[in-house]
Amino acid sequence: MDPEDPAEWNHWLEHLVDGVPIQLVRPIDTDRPSWAAYENARYLGTLHAQIDLDGRWHVQRLNERHLSLDDAVRALRRPDD
Repeated sequence: MDPEDPAEWNHWLEHLVDGVPIQLVRPIDTDRPSWAAYENARYLGTLHAQIDLDGRWHVQRLNERHLSLDDAVRALRRPDD
């Protein structure tokens, strides 16, 4: 598995963002690079790796794109306005 290529990731993985473990779980009904992100068992949101378009991470509920997974998770952590 290439850690830089989300298309090769497993259906579950843990990734540290700012020293805090984030669990990424791919929904069972897709093989696309899409994961639900959880922090301390709290659902943060869904992320999509747009490897076939521009290589950025798409944050579904915010309709934002980020160059790194870490920045996408940070966006999910922001308080709602």
